Amino acid sequence: MSEVSVAPILPWRRPTWIVILMGMLVFGFYQELAKVHLNHYIDTVVMNPEVEELGPSDRALAWEQISQPKRLQYYVIRGTWSGFHGLSLTELTALKWAMSLIILLVFFVFDGLFLKTTGHFHRWPWLVVIYGMAGLIMAAFMVGVPGKTGYSVSHEFLSFLQSPLPSFLIVLVPSLLERMRHREA
Repeated sequence: MSEVSVAPILPWRRPTWIVILMGMLVFGFYQELAKVHLNHYIDTVVMNPEVEELGPSDRALAWEQISQPKRLQYYVIRGTWSGFHGLSLTELTALKWAMSLIILLVFFVFDGLFLKTTGHFHRWPWLVVIYGMAGLIMAAFMVGVPGKTGYSVSHEFLSFLQSPLPSFLIVLVPSLLERMRHREA
């Protein structure tokens, strides 16, 4: 019985995919930090509506008097970003959704680069399928399940897309299935 050689799942001789993976992780940390700061600022303005009526410099002074520091997930918020002080609640919410869309597009590019550097770019249609399915599920929950529950489910799917998991699924699952077929042959 002859052994059929199977290409390695990840090209260890060309480790540029590791740089892409590290880029995903570093970008993921900082984009989450930005979103946590923005969400904290939005929540604080919602809980203290009088703050929104203040000008940027007065809002900055009021901000120092409001609950600081605050621990959110694994981040400790000791202050905020000064650019937020000049924005209304509507503008902050629009910024939140714009950031989410931009971050999603950046992760899509990272996923594509990961597929390219691992030699699995021929599977890019699966990347579109994963993003499309997650997007449909997110939209269905945002529209069909109003309130915190729908948002929470949508947020989890968004978190999935904003991680290396789609790339790993596209690379590992078909590769492992291919290896199983070769062993059975």
